Amino acid sequence: MMFSSSRPMGHYSSPQMKMASMNLANVQMNLERQKRMPVNAEAYLDILNRLLEPLAIVKGPMGLRTWLAEVQYFMGLMKQRSFSGRPLTPRERQVLVWYSARWRELRGGPCDMGRPEAQIVLIALGELSRF
Repeated sequence: MMFSSSRPMGHYSSPQMKMASMNLANVQMNLERQKRMPVNAEAYLDILNRLLEPLAIVKGPMGLRTWLAEVQYFMGLMKQRSFSGRPLTPRERQVLVWYSARWRELRGGPCDMGRPEAQIVLIALGELSRF
């Protein structure tokens, strides 16, 4: 599910913040578990997709920076995998292309993918799918 909150940054009720905090803890636990497993692009991107909204709610603008760092970490894992002779499967390539294109479409709010740093990372993801 993509971020689609109608609330501007920082205008969340206390119950929304509490729910986002619990959701964030759960997603971060899944992310740490995924980092210990062999790289599966589709599963990893699903977790990254679920990570952004709670990060944006709980941490505000710093949430996007944290998310971008996690995406860059994922890119490093994918590069290591490609350089070790384990190329991406056609499905993984398709998911990477879709993921980077979809996030580049988003504009506004705490998850503004129009920011230059987000664009650089997402374009690089698209490029990575060509290896």
